[in-house]
Amino acid sequence: MAPPPDADSFSLDIGYPAYAAEFASDKTLIVAGGGGEGKNGVANKISVLNIDPVEKKIEIANEKVLTKDEDSPMSLDITEEGVIAVGVNSSTATIRTGKNEHLRLFKLESDNRVETQERVQLFAAKHGEEYQKCTRFSPAATYLAVASSMGILHCLAFPSLQSQFPAIDISESGSESDIQDVDFSCNEKLLSFTTPKSVTLLSAVSGEKIAEYYPPPASTFRGVRFASDDTLILISNHARRRGASILKLTLPSDIYLTKQQCQSPIRSVRSLHAGIKAVTALDCRESIACIAGADLSVAVVRTDTLREVKIVRHAHTFPVTKVVINPAGTMMASTSVAQSVVVVRIEGAAEASSRRVLITSTIVSVVVIVIIGILVQLLVQRQVLRRQNDMVVGDDE
Repeated sequence: MAPPPDADSFSLDIGYPAYAAEFASDKTLIVAGGGGEGKNGVANKISVLNIDPVEKKIEIANEKVLTKDEDSPMSLDITEEGVIAVGVNSSTATIRTGKNEHLRLFKLESDNRVETQERVQLFAAKHGEEYQKCTRFSPAATYLAVASSMGILHCLAFPSLQSQFPAIDISESGSESDIQDVDFSCNEKLLSFTTPKSVTLLSAVSGEKIAEYYPPPASTFRGVRFASDDTLILISNHARRRGASILKLTLPSDIYLTKQQCQSPIRSVRSLHAGIKAVTALDCRESIACIAGADLSVAVVRTDTLREVKIVRHAHTFPVTKVVINPAGTMMASTSVAQSVVVVRIEGAAEASSRRVLITSTIVSVVVIVIIGILVQLLVQRQVLRRQNDMVVGDDE
């Protein structure tokens, strides 16, 4: 595996295709994936990685080897207390019987062991193509949202795992009903989910539909994250893989007034770097968002200006499956089907960009002032010459 072409990047060959990842702490990363069901020689695993950003090292602290008789983990999230929710399909033979315990709960112990806790079925086991595509805890782990690849969304109270409200099934709306991403607002009042056609905001308590917004023309939504209680960061991919844009929706203050027409959100849009083709993954903290592109790049974006402040091109050799930011916002990690994990140090990237913008603005301001000064001086000189000429003409008369 070629090293990342960036001074702030470092990588590890994890030994299996990695599909899911999340930071358990600032320097501990949980990664999951594998070869799936069958005797293909590639195990299904949940790995605990320790990251040393100073020495630029990633080390495997422990691994939970899962059975080869079931599918590989496809999505995960973790609470501050170390409870890991993972999407893993049961075996094909088991699914044929109508059983698929696809929601698995594990516990990350203090010695980095990953212990099995619980197995739950939420989706009807109709066929093996349906899997747990999205797994997301709310910030305080009050709720757990789980979405299937067939467009079914469950919101569960945690830790009881009882349904907070009836499941939402958008699978009947056609081929573009696939749920792409889910997220909770920071205050846990809203649950958002994206399909290619729209982003929908629900009450996390009742499931009542609060609002629905649509992507720019000739675009489809891919990812969604709350940067704050009233700020949504979204990714839209342009038609025919001609690029992508990052959007910021500042929600109106009357967003919760569901019984009347509320104001429209303030929408900001900026195109991402040329050649990105499409975005495959998104994560966000308050001031920064990280994206992964179909061009194998990973990038850091400021959420206030939507400007890209750091781009690592060709971070992986095959498609990027996941990008996540650590709690402190100092590192981002990305995973790939190329069996690679890449960590990028991003501490100060947004601030450095802000300084560059300030310096550039200052330089531009100085140049403008100088140019104005020169123009004023030329104008004064011209007026003086004109007066002198008028005086000469007056004397001649």
